[in-house]
Amino acid sequence: MTNFEEYLSGFTKRYADLLAKQDSNNLYSLLKESFPDFDPSESRMVASLHQQKARAYSLFAENGEMDRHFEAAVNLIDQAEVWKLYLDWANLYLMQLRVPSLQENAAKIFDNALRIIKRVSVATMRKDRFAIWAVFSFQAFCEVAVSANKTLPSVYEKLDFSPIPLDLVNNSNKVKEFYAHFFKSIAVAIELRDESLLMKLLKMISIDDATIMKEGTLLSKFQQTLNDTMDMRPEFATEFNFIYALTPVLKSHFPNLNLFIGYLESQNFGGLHYFFKAIK
Repeated sequence: MTNFEEYLSGFTKRYADLLAKQDSNNLYSLLKESFPDFDPSESRMVASLHQQKARAYSLFAENGEMDRHFEAAVNLIDQAEVWKLYLDWANLYLMQLRVPSLQENAAKIFDNALRIIKRVSVATMRKDRFAIWAVFSFQAFCEVAVSANKTLPSVYEKLDFSPIPLDLVNNSNKVKEFYAHFFKSIAVAIELRDESLLMKLLKMISIDDATIMKEGTLLSKFQQTLNDTMDMRPEFATEFNFIYALTPVLKSHFPNLNLFIGYLESQNFGGLHYFFKAIK
């Protein structure tokens, strides 16, 4: 084991211990430690340490340090993987919306997240359809949040809406980022009350064509498809719960989504029925 590998192993253990103890003072001191020397062949491991420190600084809401470490990580990894770092980086900004003291700065948080995710170059993503969907779902969600005139983001013109193959749906190790961010696109469709977009999104992830093709209300198709997807993909359920919890805070950014979540939370089925009837 090289010197850097030994340091990284020790750092990871100390970090986990301090986090479990909620020892913020010593955790902060750990983050300030300098990196040991490393061989160029260890660049990917060094990038992972920068990423870990960036995530930790996000807990302290020290965005300058978080950005600095992500910038360093971006310069150390293969360009084909950079989109994952940008997605993690932007998502950490959104995670700050959970902090009550930061919620009044929601517009700035969305601006920062959008600035980061727009740095992704699709040309570096090797035509990875699911990676592109993850990035563009994130971007569209942020664009709608910061826009005064709520219109359909242009990124959807570039996306492939064909259904997800069942072998990928059933493979818990693949397309995780796709499912972790796909509900953001559904939230966009709900906010814009765009039936065409919503149906295309539901058809993409549906595991039961009969549900989509049979006679029935948009609400029933929506509920069945979401329930099936949450059962199959925990990443999707986690994302839904995250947005569900935040929506009341973000009502000025997503008034229609907030109305929908309000009906859902109060089990106002009449309200849900008329909400979906109004989607065109």
